[in-house]
Amino acid sequence: MTASNSARRFARHIRTLPLIAASLALGTAGMTGIAHAQQAAPAQDAVAAQQTAQQPTGRTGWNFPIYDIEPDESVIYGMLDNGMKYAVLRNETPQNAASVRLAFDFGSIGEGEDELGLAHFLEHMAFNGSANIPEGEMIKILEREGLAFGADTNASTGFDKTEYKLDLPNTSPELVGTALMIMRETASNLTIDPDAVDRERGVLLSEMRTRDNFNLRRIKDYFQFAGPETPFYQRLPIGTAEVLNNASADTIRSLYNRYYRPENATLVMVGDFDPAMIEAQIKSRFADWRGVGEAGAPMERGRIDTLREPEAGIFVDPAVPNIVTIDRFAEYTKRPTTLRNYTEGLMLNLASRMMNRRFEKISNQDGSPLIQGVVDFSSFLMAADQASVTAVGKDGEWQAALQIAEQETRRAQQYGFTQAELTEQLANYEQAVTSQAEQAGTRRNAQLAAQIIGTLAEEDIFLKPQTQLELFQRLKPVMTVENINTVFANRIQGSEPLIHVSVKEDIPGGTDAVLAAYDASSKVAVMAPANEAAAEFAYDDFGTPGTVVSDTMIEDLGIRTIRFANNVMLNLKPTDFEQGKLRYSIEVGSGALALPQDQYGLPIYMSVAFANGGLGKHSSDELSAILAGRDVAPGLSVSTDYFGTSGSTKMADLERQMQVSAAFLTDPGYRPAMQQRWEAIVPLLVAQLDSSPQQVAGRDLNRILNNGDMRFGIPSQDVLLGLDATKLKAALTEQFANAPIEIAVVGEFDADEVIAAVAKTFGALPERRLTDPEFTEARTTSFPADRSPVTLYHSGTPDQALATATWPTTDDDDAREEAVMSMLGSVMRLELLEVVREKLGASYSPSASSSMSSIYDDYGVLTTSVIIAPDQADVVYDAVAEIARKLRDETVSDDLLERARKPLMERFEKDQRENSYWTAVASTAQSEADRLDRVRNRKERYASVTTADLQAAALKYLTPGGAKKVTVVHESLKPE
Repeated sequence: MTASNSARRFARHIRTLPLIAASLALGTAGMTGIAHAQQAAPAQDAVAAQQTAQQPTGRTGWNFPIYDIEPDESVIYGMLDNGMKYAVLRNETPQNAASVRLAFDFGSIGEGEDELGLAHFLEHMAFNGSANIPEGEMIKILEREGLAFGADTNASTGFDKTEYKLDLPNTSPELVGTALMIMRETASNLTIDPDAVDRERGVLLSEMRTRDNFNLRRIKDYFQFAGPETPFYQRLPIGTAEVLNNASADTIRSLYNRYYRPENATLVMVGDFDPAMIEAQIKSRFADWRGVGEAGAPMERGRIDTLREPEAGIFVDPAVPNIVTIDRFAEYTKRPTTLRNYTEGLMLNLASRMMNRRFEKISNQDGSPLIQGVVDFSSFLMAADQASVTAVGKDGEWQAALQIAEQETRRAQQYGFTQAELTEQLANYEQAVTSQAEQAGTRRNAQLAAQIIGTLAEEDIFLKPQTQLELFQRLKPVMTVENINTVFANRIQGSEPLIHVSVKEDIPGGTDAVLAAYDASSKVAVMAPANEAAAEFAYDDFGTPGTVVSDTMIEDLGIRTIRFANNVMLNLKPTDFEQGKLRYSIEVGSGALALPQDQYGLPIYMSVAFANGGLGKHSSDELSAILAGRDVAPGLSVSTDYFGTSGSTKMADLERQMQVSAAFLTDPGYRPAMQQRWEAIVPLLVAQLDSSPQQVAGRDLNRILNNGDMRFGIPSQDVLLGLDATKLKAALTEQFANAPIEIAVVGEFDADEVIAAVAKTFGALPERRLTDPEFTEARTTSFPADRSPVTLYHSGTPDQALATATWPTTDDDDAREEAVMSMLGSVMRLELLEVVREKLGASYSPSASSSMSSIYDDYGVLTTSVIIAPDQADVVYDAVAEIARKLRDETVSDDLLERARKPLMERFEKDQRENSYWTAVASTAQSEADRLDRVRNRKERYASVTTADLQAAALKYLTPGGAKKVTVVHESLKPE
């Protein structure tokens, strides 16, 4: 992990805050289930008038009722005589590929007291042998067909659903037949051999260790507090160690026979195929399936007591953010997909957006104790209707976060929303549904399959994006402030408040103090919000548009390369892979290489906080309002060797995207909100960096593997908080003013309009360098000469540990050697899965990979990483050493080589049809033209790798005793 990778990793922590804040909003539906953000009654006559029918006008092939909103007619729904449901949809994105999903209406809440975790155990056993597939062969069969384990072959177990997933790289009759055969084997023919069960226990226990973190414990505590009469907190899918250690094959088989039955099963196939042929094959494969023995009892969800008095709960963990959740519940009512329910759901969606925007503005205020706020209307896993307000506060600021959540909710109840707020969110929503409709023809197989599966729980209707756009346009006249205010006020009421607080240390006075804080807040008068209209955008004139001085074509790659008089480079590649959509990349200068090398953490600071600084003429809040209804992203980030931004938009918004990005380059605001955001988030997230072995490794491992170089990994809190906007501005000014700029646009676009948009923005800037200095010193790093083992310590769960072994290699100057090493890493991963996971049962997901730097001279690594129990470190290191020895001393089998190679070759083939891949290629088509041959011959290079090449590479790099071992164990094991 390079310095910029560390920046991106830390930034990803920042971006997970919405997930932390919304982690309790389980059961929230996507666009197809918008009606599940419900209220008890219509808002006004204008809303009630939308109800044109409440009796079904028809039924889908799944026997789901159709009312006054038509389903997507292109989906073929069916139900076999045995009760199994299926759905087939033709879709051509990606071309010649397909997604297959087999879902069972069964999850952990269907388990008995002596079966906790066995639904998940059963999911694992699906990969451990069936009547027609020997144990250990299923994954190998799929690898030979080009499916990578984890990426293309996966499964999941939830509270009420178990799902098996295959993403097929092609739709040949042979592979489709194999996929259906495997799904049928999973459905009815698993062997569940006792010896295989015993071997899999270790894998399950390893997964339990891997997932046991503060957030999981917090969610369990929340479920117990909010729903003590529901089964969810007692039946997390991961189960209990006692049951996993002692469950017999017969017990698991009993569960299998009770719930893996055709009446509980749904098969969904979406892809580039003939739907009639697929439907015929489904019938042929599954029509004779019959359940074995007596069916299992229906899954009970329990109930939420909506008459509870106000109550508080507290969860304490040193790594947890300060999170306050205020819930109000109402009796659960199933809402079918009717126009009335859709209307109410849309109003609540807009209300939530407006509330979340208010919280965003508050969090950006100087000195604000709030980091984030989220309002959500959903169902509590179909046990109750739920209105939830969640606030994430700075360290120690739980009370202030609670007050903001309570008072802002009450302000909206009393005074409602403003027209300016509604106008902004209507524009954003309309932009989203319009884009989805315009891009409907290139939706992804996996996305569509997930959406169809998502309609199962509440018998939703799967809708076309065009239908959703038409519904919005039809309903927009009744999306008034008055109607939305009424809907919000009705729905936010519910039961008395249930307040769950997560803090790092116990709260003096306990739950009484929480309730007292809420009561005190509720007595504070609130004022009506101001109605603030959006400002006019101030950056639409960058001077005289630039002129093109060079315009050539890279014929074989289809990339047009353009240079403006000021040396700005533009690369264009038209494709039809994503309907109505284009992707862009803007790269400026040399990124972290050009920053002061002794100001550790500055790349992280920029990636996290820069956009919050806004522009010289607009704050970040003003920009949000100005850009409402536009598919435009503000800010610039930093990578190891460039500053810039990338994303997707549509042709109508490209010029505004260029204007915004050019404004951030030429007139960044460096406003106080930038530092405010940084100082609020750093303590919260640094506290998590020793909460698990993986977090500790993410913080420290890269620094160790770069011989202690402080540019790598994540610095201490003191170092991070010592950074500020003044230091960043001083570091960026020269690069932003003079460094090279290269822009790429890929997808569906009008080339003349793209050139004009760039000419009026980046092309109009003063002349810049065409190349940057080499920054030779900054490109220097080294692997540690001292190979002594290192032990690091975490403060999380005591039975978690991580064992890593890393060999030094070299940089990627030799393209073929890079391909050989990549293949060696893939082969080593397969061997680790076979030995460490399947034979030893020591780890859930061991990994191995090669990384050869294109930036740091002579630097590269091959790393293995295995999450383990602390007492298994020596066993795992011995296994890794033995695998390395075999790779040196023995020739790998042709089958192993092909199982490693085939998924890569299929991915390369898929890449040719992906705009994201071509954007990466086009982003440096001029500045790194010498590397384009790697694109041209990538498949040939990997296809030419032989078993002898792998052995030679292993002899060269996987030397005995040459690996740096870094182990992370619990702090209780630290020597006195």
